[in-house]
Amino acid sequence: MDWWQRRKRNKKLLLMRRAKLLEELIKCCDGKSNPIKFFSADEIIKATDSFSRFNRLYEFNSFNDLVFLNPPVNFDCQWYSGKNQSQHKILVKKLYIYGDENMICRDIAVSSMVSGHKSFLKLVGCCLESENPVMVYSDVKKHNKLDISKETWKRRMKIAEDIAIGLAYLHTAFPRPFVYRCMRLENIFVDEDGVAKLTDFSLCVSIPQGETFVQVDDSLVELYYYADFNSYPKSSVISEKTDVFAFGILILQRLLIGREGSWQIWIEANKKGYSERNVDDDSHQFWLSKFPRGERRMEEIADQDMLDKMVADVSEEERCQMKAFLRLSLRCVGHEGEIPTMVEVAKELKKMQKIF
Repeated sequence: MDWWQRRKRNKKLLLMRRAKLLEELIKCCDGKSNPIKFFSADEIIKATDSFSRFNRLYEFNSFNDLVFLNPPVNFDCQWYSGKNQSQHKILVKKLYIYGDENMICRDIAVSSMVSGHKSFLKLVGCCLESENPVMVYSDVKKHNKLDISKETWKRRMKIAEDIAIGLAYLHTAFPRPFVYRCMRLENIFVDEDGVAKLTDFSLCVSIPQGETFVQVDDSLVELYYYADFNSYPKSSVISEKTDVFAFGILILQRLLIGREGSWQIWIEANKKGYSERNVDDDSHQFWLSKFPRGERRMEEIADQDMLDKMVADVSEEERCQMKAFLRLSLRCVGHEGEIPTMVEVAKELKKMQKIF
């Protein structure tokens, strides 16, 4: 493809993407959003030194983890450090999208709405004119991808609270609640003050005013580690409880016990529609067999790598916190008691850090 043909193709891409972005802004934000700066491809190339490998911070290959049924989509990204014209630090996310490009426009639209909140990376703008679209974030403070293996128990509780606050904001701050649907460690950054921040709103959906759920039929598998892709229904009931459930699984598996694999309840919940909270008895028995709290000590359940790094043995205060943390996670997945809202979850996490 010669230079002129490439220029014509990129111009066509730009017009198409801007039209889709406007559509998403109207659809998600009622036409309102924070100002979005449109960067040129040349500006991005200069800011990242032509996407130099020395500026590359992280890369995420979604092919093995994120599976879509029909049409097939691969959603990869690379993160770069850079500097804008004022020599201020920026974070640049370069996207590789094969399939539905509405995802990038949804990500930009919702990011522009929430970027002023402390629980989300601050979006500065985007570049839509090159083959690989780019999102640009402010890097006033240093941000790092979350490496949970390095976090202490105290830090894990605070990270859980930060994430819960962000999800609660999505659920309550707008006329129509937004459901995140992208709960995974790869989408969490931590700044130099230790505040956890969510990214990636490509699958975020809004619930119509006056409704408690929305039915989506896009044949798109959720971006969770916990789905059985053969069992996942083609039509999904999405509600605020979708995020509550995913959050419960995340804090249970990754923050408390430090491993994955306990995903059977996710399959059963989605077979019947989690918003109905009709998970069958077999799934409840599955969880009982995994976490018989009356029989196993917290030291046997909690992440052994985390415990090994503790200077002293687990204190009674920490043991009580872990038990409360476990009970909360099991409530979130519908195992015991009433399923809490994300606002209630955030309050409980804050309270358990103060009481114990």
